[in-house]
Formats: sequence, C-alpha cells, structure tokens
Amino acid sequence: MLIISGCQTGISNTLAASEEATVNGVTLSYEIHGEGPPLYLLHGGMESRKSFENQIPIFAKNFTVVAVDSREQGRSGSSAAQISYDLMAADIVALAKHLGHDRISIIGLSDGGITAITLAIQNPDLIDKLVLLGATFHYNSYPSDMLVYIANYEWDGNRDPNKYPGNFIEHYLSGHDSLDGFGPLLKELSVMWTTAPTFTKSDLQKIQAKTLVINGDHQDTALEHAIELYRGIVNAQLFIVPNGTHYALQEHFELVNSVSMNFLIENSQ
Repeated sequence: MLIISGCQTGISNTLAASEEATVNGVTLSYEIHGEGPPLYLLHGGMESRKSFENQIPIFAKNFTVVAVDSREQGRSGSSAAQISYDLMAADIVALAKHLGHDRISIIGLSDGGITAITLAIQNPDLIDKLVLLGATFHYNSYPSDMLVYIANYEWDGNRDPNKYPGNFIEHYLSGHDSLDGFGPLLKELSVMWTTAPTFTKSDLQKIQAKTLVINGDHQDTALEHAIELYRGIVNAQLFIVPNGTHYALQEHFELVNSVSMNFLIENSQ
C-alpha cells in the first residue's frame, strides 16, 4: 500500500549491476551484497530496490543482503497475471530456493512489508525475523475516501517527485526507457491496493517469526492499525519514529537502520 501524501528523497544510481532469476513465471532482478545470514529487502509499491540505497551497505556488514525488485517493478519482468501479495510472496519463496536459502529474514517497506507478512503466515518455516515498515494487514486500515481516490485515479502525466504518483517515476525509469507503461502499471497495483490484504487477527497469530513493527508518527499507516499489527503477532516489538512519515526509511535512515540492526542482531539464534 502507499501513502499518497508522502514524498521521497532523491535516488542515486550507485547500486551494483543486477542479477536475474526466472522463477514462478517471472524474471526477478536483484542484487546480493555482503556475507552472513540471508536478509531480503522488499520495497514498497511502484518502487524498486533503490529505496534501500541507505540500507544495503550498512546491513551487508552483517548479512547476505538480497535486494529484490518485485515483479513488474524496477528492473524485474512482467507477467500476464494480476499482481498480488500472494504472487509476490511466492516469488520470494522461489527466489530463496533458487539461491539456496532455507531460512531468511526480511526488511519490508509498505507493500514489501505486506508481502513479508504474507510469507510469514503462509511459509512460517522459511522466515526467521521480520522488520515491517509502514505495513498493513488489512486494506480497510485506510480511509474509504482514499481508497475510492486510488481506485478511480487516472494518471495525467504528473511527474512532480514530491507528489503522487510522480514520486514513483524515477523508480519506474530504472527499468524502462519510457513512461508508456507507467499508467497501466499504476492501475494494476491500484486494484491490489484497494482490495488487499485481508488478513485477520487470527492470521497474524500464525506468524512465528520475531517481528519488529516500525511506523512513523504521522502521515503513515494509522498508529492504531500499527499497534493492532504489533499486538496481533506473538513475538513482536514496536518502534514509532518521531516526526516520521511513510518514508521514514529515507528521512531518518540512521535511526531506522540502528533500531533495525539492533533488533536483527539481538534476536539472532
């Protein structure tokens, strides 16, 4: 899911060259950095692994970081299937098998966090630890007027990086030569954003992984929903980022990195 009032800091082109794997009917683009237990980085909707440029070099000091572009986003390929959290979760299961990873941890931002929740519910044996940033477990956590707006939005060519959906343009162009498919992709993801996820509190109780729920204190997932998510997971911790929005990962990266690293290391088995 996304926060339409959010914005992002600038994105550089300093990340390493892609590796590719065709799994689950789609070609995924990813990078691997560092050594240690596998840590997958899953970005938000309409974004790319560039969202983690301030995390990759830090976490690669302690982990084998696998920074993935989700299907149809960034430099990854497309398929005819309607994009869904179930499909993206299945992609990560297949990619982990391809890379020989029997157990992984995940830092998931927004849609990436929802994909991580999906994985932890459906494939508990695969997931070690979760860091969830601005993630939801039910789409109705967003106001109904926002959902109506997203469902009916038609891209008018707006490229303002500080407004929706112009804040996604640079991510899209990391894997495309033109913006011809930008509007249709936004429409496709909007279907998912306004109908999923639909997990219940009973579903959350199935999550066995130690989990850190991170949320900004404003312009992010509603705090009440973040607290519900935290309380619904048995082995969960909660951190609220002061003056943090849906993009606290970029805005306050040193703080978020430190809190996330401490959680992952302190909870290592």
